[in-house]
Amino acid sequence: MMPSGRPALPADPTTFVGRRRETADIRRTLERSRLVTLTGIAGVGKTRVALRAAESMRRAFADGVLFVELSSLSDPDRLAQVVARALEIPDQSVPDLDMLADYLADKQLLLVLDTCEHLVESCSRLVGGLLTAARGLRVLATSRQPLGAPGEHCLVIRPMEVPTPEAAESVQDLAGCESVALFLDRVSAVDPGFELTEQNALVVGELCRRLDGIPLALELAAGRVRSLPVERILTLLDERFWAEEEDTCADDPRHRTMQAAIAWSHGLCTGAERLLWSGLSVFPGRFDLAAAEAVCAQDGLPAHEVYPALDGLVAKSILVCTKGPDRTTYRMPDSLREYGAAQMHEHDRRRVLLARHRDHYAELAAAASAVPPRGDQAEEWQRVREEWPNLRAALEFCATDPAETDDGVKLVITLTFLWVACGMGREGRHYMEWFVRVARLDDVTRVRLLLLLAYVMVAQGDLRTSRQTLDECADLVSRIDAPPSHVHLEKMRGTLAYAEGDLAAADAHLTEAIGRLRAGGSPDITVLAAMVELGITRLWLGRPDDAAGVLLECKRECEDSGQSWARSWADLGLSLVLRARGELPGALALAQEALRTQRRLHDASGASLCLELVAWLVTGQEDPAWAARLLHASHGTWRQVRRPLYGSPHFLAEHTRCEETLRRALAPAEYEEAAAEGGAMSMDEAIAYALGERPGAPQAAPKERVTPLSPRELEVADLVADGLTNKEIAQRLVVGRRTIDTHVEHILAKLDFSSRSQIAAWAIRHREGG
Repeated sequence: MMPSGRPALPADPTTFVGRRRETADIRRTLERSRLVTLTGIAGVGKTRVALRAAESMRRAFADGVLFVELSSLSDPDRLAQVVARALEIPDQSVPDLDMLADYLADKQLLLVLDTCEHLVESCSRLVGGLLTAARGLRVLATSRQPLGAPGEHCLVIRPMEVPTPEAAESVQDLAGCESVALFLDRVSAVDPGFELTEQNALVVGELCRRLDGIPLALELAAGRVRSLPVERILTLLDERFWAEEEDTCADDPRHRTMQAAIAWSHGLCTGAERLLWSGLSVFPGRFDLAAAEAVCAQDGLPAHEVYPALDGLVAKSILVCTKGPDRTTYRMPDSLREYGAAQMHEHDRRRVLLARHRDHYAELAAAASAVPPRGDQAEEWQRVREEWPNLRAALEFCATDPAETDDGVKLVITLTFLWVACGMGREGRHYMEWFVRVARLDDVTRVRLLLLLAYVMVAQGDLRTSRQTLDECADLVSRIDAPPSHVHLEKMRGTLAYAEGDLAAADAHLTEAIGRLRAGGSPDITVLAAMVELGITRLWLGRPDDAAGVLLECKRECEDSGQSWARSWADLGLSLVLRARGELPGALALAQEALRTQRRLHDASGASLCLELVAWLVTGQEDPAWAARLLHASHGTWRQVRRPLYGSPHFLAEHTRCEETLRRALAPAEYEEAAAEGGAMSMDEAIAYALGERPGAPQAAPKERVTPLSPRELEVADLVADGLTNKEIAQRLVVGRRTIDTHVEHILAKLDFSSRSQIAAWAIRHREGG
């Protein structure tokens, strides 16, 4: 089986200290039990130990290790969807237990579910069903309580060992104690000059005992060494800690110790730091300084004071700071976030902060939508996609508060590109259907939401439900005076007809819609998508020149407006045109270029179609096993789709022809072997294979601007290559000078060349078969 292409496990932000016995126990237990749950009090290090054990076992699982973080998930009904997203299952259907089980049935995978305690019943049902269906699956979960699933084996992660009073008599013995080693490691990050000596050994040992060896409590105390001697920290514990500990009602004394340690750290923060701590609790995961300022700046904490308070929380180990190549982010551990939320006693303040949180990420999405000319749309939306935990939290806030549904609908519409182009149609459909049911929308907004929902359904291959949604939309449009709604409905009728294979209707609807939409101003994503659909429709109608014309026009407008996603689809359509003309090297280059963009955007449906097209294009080359692997890799990515290839009869017919050709070219055993290898590829592996990034993969033609020309245009290009002037070309072709100028300009536009010499160079290479 191919090596796993799954992303790496989350990196440790700090050094991993000790826990050899625990990680060994986890490995041994997973060898005999397929479900292992790590339990223990808050702050004891369950996640860190699970990650270390999982990393050490990666090679034992052919399909790798997958980490799914659940602390930011509040809706248990979305659990299957979150796991499907982590598995990168193509985004064409609403996931459920049966679908996940089918996907994992032949996988050898270790699934790590982190922070399950607030979803115990849902996790138990999901894990039980998956383990029954997928024999090669093993699950490692972390939770403050057992899941209660059949076959579960629980391991309690206990606090680190603490030194005995006798150990403090020897600095060497004391340093070898796990809790002391962790404390010293964390102290070195804030005070590199600190050393364990005979003078401070008794104090350090007592401090670790007082904190019961709980890693998070030790880290909180270590953060204070930046500004306080270790002796003073122990004194403060004696002065404040017992009172805090007595006020808690937890049964486990170590849990009381953890809560008291957090409360003690909170008491030592400045007023600004405490205010920021509670405000940052609205972030479900990572955030940056700009987000912290936008959400938390308020009366009592001006914007210019947010960073000093943020830095203070990092120094005190309340926040974990991660520095990336171009961005620094922060994260608050779950137990500290829970404590911060509990300090927000005014419900109205939390509601205000949640609204600010939503508005900040809505503005981020709106900014990404305004792509500057020649900008990088893919880069902008990659950033938005990375903020999904925050966006999901914002949408959940709007979905659960009736007063916020209008803003929730606005956010759903603002995130249109995320749903249609970034492989997140599944999530988008969930929120669209929710707001259609519960929100009190005006007719124009409801139409807009229904049209977007119908489009996502088409992309998922759910054509029947899309038609029902479109019928509901048409009934609304007939009763309102809103010309834009009528035009967008016309466009969606064309999109659905295109997917259903009704080419004549698609041509009529899309042509009408494009004409009316373009009259309204510069092209947007709706117009560009319609142009791609019209181009491919005309190709299937047997009009390749007309198809090339509309697709080239779309591509030029995409380049001018920075719309890289629509351009990738235009390239895909142009690749189909070149394939129809027999120009396979150029077609392959365009298909692979489109695939690179689809990969950057995580557009699973677009990438799956590109993979399919590359398979068609390499069929008939030297090694038919290339194509067989790719065909089944691409088809494998559609396994969870109710109707593969969008249900399009024309795409499905091409798939069948390609498969029949390959079966004739290979012996039955060879074909089945190649098919099995391709079907075992992950999406990342299949894309890398199609782009020539894996051994034995098909290689693209030398990269150059390859664009379909009609025979007449190619004749003009040849004459330009011979050095003829426009006048001489006109005389040779016996046409007017003005017509020849138009032809030359048309070639310039098609090839994106800026001079006659570049046209000549291209034409010469074309003659030589380059």
